[in-house]
Amino acid sequence: MRQILALILLLRGAYGYLGPMMGVQNQCDDGKTNLAVDWNPSDFSVFTCMGDPYPVRQDLEPIINDLKGRNASFDPKKDVVYHKCMSEKIEYYDSPPLRGDHRPNWARYGEYLYVPEQRWLHNLEHGSIILLYHPCANRDELEKLRHIVTNCLYRHVITPYKKLKHDR
Repeated sequence: MRQILALILLLRGAYGYLGPMMGVQNQCDDGKTNLAVDWNPSDFSVFTCMGDPYPVRQDLEPIINDLKGRNASFDPKKDVVYHKCMSEKIEYYDSPPLRGDHRPNWARYGEYLYVPEQRWLHNLEHGSIILLYHPCANRDELEKLRHIVTNCLYRHVITPYKKLKHDR
């Protein structure tokens, strides 16, 4: 009985330190209510290619996102982001966002028709790999990346993200 009580106290303390655990719903974000705050469920363009598929390009250099390089005063040890309830709108200035306030519940690992950035950003905060692709991305190239991610990494989210630039 003591061990069970100690475990319960440990888990309650961990929740306060680590925040919401994956799959555990809370009062302000049940993963079902107010979803239109983050995206319009009637907008199929977020996951549908509305034009011609993008050609494969071999001339692209990688983009290195260095938060410290962009902002010399950035200190990851002092960086604070907050969990925002589904009643609050969250907007990002970078696309795709690398950090920022997000929803308390994270997406379960896997591939989705669409996951809004407000949700997958929480996964990213906890070390998940997020494979974002434009809906018009070359299907063969996407399949290669999908194969690598799904066969090598358990902690991943795969979702279309139409804010990615056409030239990248």
